[in-house]
Amino acid sequence: MKTLYIHGLDSHPVPEKLDILEKAGLEVVALHINYRTENKAYHILKKYAEEQAVEFLVGSSLGGYIAYWLAQDLGLPCLLFNPAMSYRDSLDEHLPEIINRLCPARFVVIGAFDDIVEPEDSINYFRDQDDGECYQRVLVCEWLEHQIDFNSFEELLCWALKSFKLYLKNQR
Repeated sequence: MKTLYIHGLDSHPVPEKLDILEKAGLEVVALHINYRTENKAYHILKKYAEEQAVEFLVGSSLGGYIAYWLAQDLGLPCLLFNPAMSYRDSLDEHLPEIINRLCPARFVVIGAFDDIVEPEDSINYFRDQDDGECYQRVLVCEWLEHQIDFNSFEELLCWALKSFKLYLKNQR
């Protein structure tokens, strides 16, 4: 499954995480974007996802925020690690208006000890988004902070992919 990995603010596509995604059987593509200087990041990533025929999105922090909206816009499933949804007021100006929310399946990982993105805000945001239109699973991890260590990244990726396969099986 062709997967776009979207890194967080002041980060980059970490090779070890890309390797974990590939070892899980995903065909991974990624771009490095300096979000502080590039105010068209959403549009760049959307065009790239369309050109690459991406089928699945994985995003972390600000990348999770962008992946959330790309999933809605393009009708793609997604896995979001500590998505920065609580910063939407300052980030929404860079998004197009997305009227039809098309994401079929969303898997969200929230670190209970995240000191960058307030966990309670994220939990409440996704609770409010759970409208039955999108198959959504939110996992609050009691051991996680904002940064996702490689072992947890692999473990949580496996959880999301297994859950996604079950979702697809039940859609038939």
